[in-house]
Parts: sequence; structure tokens; C-alpha cells
Amino acid sequence: MSRKINKSWDTRRDEVHSPEGVVQLRENIKYGLSKKYKGLAESMWSYRFPSKCSDMRVMSQDTVPEIFLLKNGQCVWFELYDQLHCLPLTYNGGVNIYGKMSEWSPVPVGYNDTLKGTYSSAVEEIRNLKLNAENSVIMRNDLFGGNDEAFIDAMITELVDNTLTLNQLQLLAKSPFIFSVTEDNMVSAKNFFLALSSDRPAIFVNANGDRTVPSTEKISVPIDPTLLELFDRFECQILEYLGFPCVPITKRAQQTMFEVQSNDDKIRIRRLEKYNQRKNAVDRINEMFGTDMEVYSVIDEYLDSKESEENDETAESDIGQDTPEQR
Repeated sequence: MSRKINKSWDTRRDEVHSPEGVVQLRENIKYGLSKKYKGLAESMWSYRFPSKCSDMRVMSQDTVPEIFLLKNGQCVWFELYDQLHCLPLTYNGGVNIYGKMSEWSPVPVGYNDTLKGTYSSAVEEIRNLKLNAENSVIMRNDLFGGNDEAFIDAMITELVDNTLTLNQLQLLAKSPFIFSVTEDNMVSAKNFFLALSSDRPAIFVNANGDRTVPSTEKISVPIDPTLLELFDRFECQILEYLGFPCVPITKRAQQTMFEVQSNDDKIRIRRLEKYNQRKNAVDRINEMFGTDMEVYSVIDEYLDSKESEENDETAESDIGQDTPEQR
């Protein structure tokens, strides 16, 4: 039995030829990085919800409001049958003296105006609500109500499709290993680059798809370590945009203390901008609906806790040591 081998010269000149597996590899890496960064974005903020939010929490499986802020950049809070709900919104027209829309309506997830009349009465009732600043509160992801998902997707696409060369991806496709980025190993893409830089590609899944302890095996052609630097810089651009502290590993040792602090201040201001939008909305919700909702920055709580632990350790190490006066 003969089998025809696809050759690059069999394709048209305006087509891009790549070996089998490269396209899927691109998609796997994109999927894993997308889950990683979007998961971080949604986990940045913690809420203490009142009992009025119990229906919303159960029906959304505790993904609201951050899932809407990630995807849409804003959402609207409103009360219905003594329960608070949060949904995406659409503007109905009407502009105030500051050029902002003054009327809007919530949009149930998956609602399609062309199928109006086929949904349950509760869904139709919510979609037909006419809301404004007197009976609802709009929560924004940042000052401009921009979503994070578009930036994350664009940066990942730029990294995988345009920054990593076709030769690098061909090498990945030809290497003797199994590589699949899943929700269980979302950081494997970066670990994989580290492994290849040291000529040790990693096997992350077995034939049965079960979770395994990563193992390694040698190959003959390593990848240039500068690939890791490119990956680091792309990752830090995404994390800085979200408000996560980040300095590229390959650059960290070259920075002065002032540069590190300056970078941290820039990221802290970005995070504070996003926190203030959530906090202002929460305050208005509490005032309008008589609730006691609260929002916290998970990162700042962690950093404060870490700093407190370090101070306690320093204080403990100082106990028993002679002071200069005692000496």
C-alpha cells in the first residue's frame, strides 16, 4: 500500500504549510493560557454577599459578578422579588448632561431578541425591565467599563501565532512527548518552555488522560532560552494589565530596588482603580437596597498577610538579642 506524503510544494503559494499537529498544539497552548489568565482575573476579587443574593449565587454557581466584568466590562445590579440579581445590560437610549446613558435593561445570559416569546415568563419579565440610576446600580470593571477578556485573548494570540516562530512550533510538534494543556495543568505551557530550554521536554498526560506526575526524556535539539524571555514579557504585560504584581524572571535580577518599587506602584494604582469601581458600586447597592455587601482585593489581603508574617518573624528573631545599649 502506498501513501502520498503531503509536501510544501503541493500547496498554493499564499497558503501556510505546517506539519500535522502544529495547529492543534497552538490551540492547546492558547486554551491553557486563556484558562490560566482568565482564572486569575476572576479570582482577584472576593465578595461578602447578603442573604438577598442567595438566588443569584446558586443559579450562577458563584461566578457573578466577576464573569460579567471579565467578558463585558460592566453589569447591572437590580432587585426582583426581594432578591438581588446581577446581569449584563443593554442601553435603551437617553443621555444625561455628562454624556452617559440614563436608561438600560438587564439581559439574561443567552437571551436572543429573535426568540422573544419562547422563554419562560420570568426570563421575559427580567428582559423587559426598564432600569435607571434610581432603581439599579451599574458596576464597572475599570474606569472606562472595559473588559479584560479581549486583551487577554489578543495577547495570547499574538504570542502563539506571531511571536513563536513556525520553526519553534515545528520543533514542538516533532518532539517525542505528549503535551496537552488542560484545566488541570494550566501552567504547563510555561513549564514546558522551561523544560525545552534545558533539553528536557516534559510529559504531562498519559494515554488514558489521567493526571500524572510529570516525567522527562532527552531530545537532540533544544530551544533557544530567549523563548522563555519572550514568554515572560508577554505574561507580565497581561498580569500588569490585570493588576497582578509581576517582574519578568529574566529581568528581575537586573532591576534596581527603585525600579522594582516603581513597577509595583504602577500595578498597585491599576489594581486600586479596579477596586474603587467595585467598591463604589457596592456602596451604592448597600444604600439603595439596604444590604451590607462588601468587596475585597484578594491580592492586597495576601500581601498584607505576608508582610505581617514577615514582621512577626523579624520581631521573634530580635527577641533575646542584645541592644546596642546593653552591649
